Amino acid sequence: IGISSKTQEIYLIVFCLRYMDLFLYFISVYNTLMKIAFIAATAFTIYLIRLKKPYCTTYEPLKDSFPHFLYLLPLAGVLTLVIHSDFTVFEMTWSYSVWLEAFAIMPQLYLLQKLGEVENITSNYIVTLGLYRFLYIIHWYCRD
Repeated sequence: IGISSKTQEIYLIVFCLRYMDLFLYFISVYNTLMKIAFIAATAFTIYLIRLKKPYCTTYEPLKDSFPHFLYLLPLAGVLTLVIHSDFTVFEMTWSYSVWLEAFAIMPQLYLLQKLGEVENITSNYIVTLGLYRFLYIIHWYCRD
């Protein structure tokens, strides 16, 4: 299908770091359930792509070869150390998740470039990711 498992792995790391507050305090049932749903859905997506037939038969691990653990995770770590608002554990993990999420699309774009063609469903996925980021920016702008 052309969905990068590595992009999903990055999103799983992002959501696990960002939602660590689940263990610290309770906001609401809705908030808790949505955070758990984000983590579970992302983990399930990775499971489908890598292990569950017939979906895993369309996955091409040799083309989905962007070295995300080698480049993106350390780069996000360096940016977190340089640009953050407070030097607390919670703020640093939040900042790291924001930086990592900004780079999460790179393995997906790398895979699409390796495949050489984009199916309609994959292009819709890319547009949806872009729309998500756009709405996320609007949310933070309006919130402040």
